[in-house]
Amino acid sequence: MSFDQLAPHYRWMETVLAGPLLHRCRTRFVSELAAARQVLVLGPGRSRFTQAVLQSAPGAHVTLLDSSRAMLERLERDLEASGVSTGRVTFVHGDVRTWSAPPVSFDAVTTHFFLDCFEPAELDVVVERVAHWTAPGARWLLSDFQVPAQGWRRQRARVLHAFMYTFFRTTTGISARSVTPPDPSLHRAGFRLVSRDISNHGLLHADLWVRASHVKPAGNRQPQMAAGYRT
Repeated sequence: MSFDQLAPHYRWMETVLAGPLLHRCRTRFVSELAAARQVLVLGPGRSRFTQAVLQSAPGAHVTLLDSSRAMLERLERDLEASGVSTGRVTFVHGDVRTWSAPPVSFDAVTTHFFLDCFEPAELDVVVERVAHWTAPGARWLLSDFQVPAQGWRRQRARVLHAFMYTFFRTTTGISARSVTPPDPSLHRAGFRLVSRDISNHGLLHADLWVRASHVKPAGNRQPQMAAGYRT
């Protein structure tokens, strides 16, 4: 089971189920990449976001990492069909949990609807690994689902999350059973939250995080049990 099975259907599924909402989240802070030179995109999905990155960061080299070869192949075909040059793009088929990053410091990272695929212990390790590849002052753009604190919005989100996680665990084999807020992991890795945009009645959030220049992430470590988070 993997995202390979979803690759032919990913675009229409997102369009039917969410319309433009997810793409708006992905691109909410994309202008922050304007001065980037090395951008790491984890779980890039289809081509629209990659096009936005290339347009917003005209001097950047963009590394696209995805565990699904089929998703990467479709992404590359979509870019070529749109007439987008891929001279500044490196396509990498690999798993963020085991990938050996090149000897460069990324000054920007994006993880849109990606971190919610990991259970708490894995999430902590993934964030720390990625932070180890970044330069001081690096920007981290992320979008994800969340559960509001109370009221009908909370109940609505819990129903939607139950459906989504049942579907994705069945079809792709992701480890997560519910969404884990990434904030504690990012703080421990030396990042601070600069801006957060909440939309769709509290269901979605788009974030801009920046790595403090004086903090050096601890580096790669072995997974261990982490405290659970309320959802």
